[in-house]
Amino acid sequence: MLPVLARIGPITIGTHDFFTILGLLVGLALYYRALRRERMLTSQIVLISGAAILGGAIGARLITGWEAIDNVQAAGLPITYVLTHGPKSIIGGLAGGYLGIVLSKRALGYTLSTGDYYAAAIPLAGAIGRVGCFLSELPLGTPTDLPWGMTVSPVAAAAFARCPGCEVAMHPSMLYEIGFQLAAFLLIWRRGPLLPVRGDTLKAYLLAYGLFRFGIEFIRGNEVQAFGLTGPQLVLIPLVGLLVIHFARQWRRNAYRLPQPIPALC
Repeated sequence: MLPVLARIGPITIGTHDFFTILGLLVGLALYYRALRRERMLTSQIVLISGAAILGGAIGARLITGWEAIDNVQAAGLPITYVLTHGPKSIIGGLAGGYLGIVLSKRALGYTLSTGDYYAAAIPLAGAIGRVGCFLSELPLGTPTDLPWGMTVSPVAAAAFARCPGCEVAMHPSMLYEIGFQLAAFLLIWRRGPLLPVRGDTLKAYLLAYGLFRFGIEFIRGNEVQAFGLTGPQLVLIPLVGLLVIHFARQWRRNAYRLPQPIPALC
């Protein structure tokens, strides 16, 4: 376990925060590179990106912050403490970032779809960010007897108030997610837009990730909240549902049917 990456004088660099910021910067660089290639990089895009980052930061804290409210109140701290020190969620970050983009585009009157340009950037940023989770968070996953199960030292496990299964081999669930994110990045990066409708490649990735994350939660080791499901699973149900409705509507409209070729004239 490596919760602290480095200490430089009075400055402590947390492993999780370092890789989160690194992933964000790499994702933005990839996004801006794609826009610059298409000559679409404008001041409006920069403002929209800022709104996405702000929305993502708020969403990452807020969407699962309710899980920590009881602990915060028991410690005599204000509820706002959840927004600054509460648990972070990549699901909330994606949802908040997407909402920030939609609202800022409407406010600026920006009508072009840019989703396809950061469809590859998001999974790459997610893979980098998950490296920080793997190096600094416990439990790694639920107990397993599979040959690639990973163990941690008792000293590392003792640093966490809750670490079920840390005394035995665990699923390296963060590595599973890194693998998914890298595969999604390579697929989109090499093939470009996967769907003919602008912006739907991003939505397809979000749907695939939502379904993957819902399944992987069963071996993540997160605490069950209700109905036998974890907090992220409860949040994913409506988000995935909205994406399913979107693609069902697109399918009914024949949005993905390519036009028939015009027969050659003899």
